[in-house]
Amino acid sequence: MLYHGIIMVKIQIDLSEDEDRIVEVYKLTKKLKTKQEAIKEMILYFEVSIKPTKVKEKDYFST
Repeated sequence: MLYHGIIMVKIQIDLSEDEDRIVEVYKLTKKLKTKQEAIKEMILYFEVSIKPTKVKEKDYFST
C-alpha cells in the first residue's frame, strides 16, 4: 500500500503467549484500541542504521 509517498507493509506475526501479554498490557496502559496500534507505537522506540560490513565505507559511499 502507498499513502502519501510512504510504503505501508502488512505483516502477520506469531507471538508467544508472553509476547502477546506484553503487547496487550502496553495497549491497555496507553489506552489504544488495537494490538496493531500498540505494536506500531512500540516500534517507534527503535532506530535502524544500515551499514555495509563487507565493503569499505569509502568504496560504498563513493560515486
